[in-house]
Amino acid sequence: MTINQLKQVIFLHISAYWGGATVVWGATDKVKPLAPLVVLRLGTVTRATQPITQMISGIVFSAYPSEVPLQIDLFTKGNTVDAPEGQYTENTAESDLLDFVNYLDSTATIEWSNKNNIGLSLMGGVQDLSEIINDSRWQYRAMAEIRLTFTQWAAEYNGVLTEANIIFNDAGIPVGVNNANWQPTASGGGTEELARVKSGAFDETPINQIQEEY
Repeated sequence: MTINQLKQVIFLHISAYWGGATVVWGATDKVKPLAPLVVLRLGTVTRATQPITQMISGIVFSAYPSEVPLQIDLFTKGNTVDAPEGQYTENTAESDLLDFVNYLDSTATIEWSNKNNIGLSLMGGVQDLSEIINDSRWQYRAMAEIRLTFTQWAAEYNGVLTEANIIFNDAGIPVGVNNANWQPTASGGGTEELARVKSGAFDETPINQIQEEY
């Protein structure tokens, strides 16, 4: 799974919960909140120094167990409460984000994780980051950070073939490659000559050891 593919699937899963809020990618210090608003931001991707490598049908496949933190910021207007002394606004940011964590811990998310081969776990707790803006009004905000684990794939001698060119079976195991429609990266990385180079000698590690990394 590429990082762009990861962003797409996690965005859809999170958006499915926040039906009454806007969900966006962005840096919280650059977004002007229009509550209710959920801002997502990925941290630094880390992955295994050496890939788990195996030759299947004469093709070398390399799997890189990877993880990345995902910061989730919720900006909300809170809840209007009627009291004998009049109405006031209650800060619900932390409580609402904790309710969202229940969704992340649910059976539905476990099934989603298994289907997409993505691990998901809460890092620490939910923080209330509410503050007064311009000495006049409250900005209700809460933040949580989750750890996403996934596998990045590459194939053949140069590692130029990636998920777009790898054929997977229903279990998510690579079984072949199709480089007929190979394309360089959007930034101009890779060449057709590199993509055509076949694998030579290598140290083989069973692909099924990928699961042990998690």
